Amino acid sequence: MPIPELQILVCLNDRGPDAARPSCTQRGSLAVYQRLKDRVRELGLRDRVLVTRTGCQRRCSCGITVVAWPGNRWHGAVEPEDVDELLAALLAGESLERRRMPDGPWE
Repeated sequence: MPIPELQILVCLNDRGPDAARPSCTQRGSLAVYQRLKDRVRELGLRDRVLVTRTGCQRRCSCGITVVAWPGNRWHGAVEPEDVDELLAALLAGESLERRRMPDGPWE
């Protein structure tokens, strides 16, 4: 496999339903991850785009967290319905502005 042009990191951290702080998996990040993987495959982009599940990316209050490299583009509150638009923006070297994560403290 060639080195991918784009890596998309999706937080799948799970603290459980009774945790004091939110976590991306409790908000539905597995569906976002699966949708991204499916769309990359459907579009024939598997040699260009790598979708990776991660643990906590330390922006829990803004999750579901999705980060793209290169470019260090952080997105929050991503929903499965955002995937097509997000993927198009990332492939163009841009962020999906309405899901762009605000600056803030690490958690």
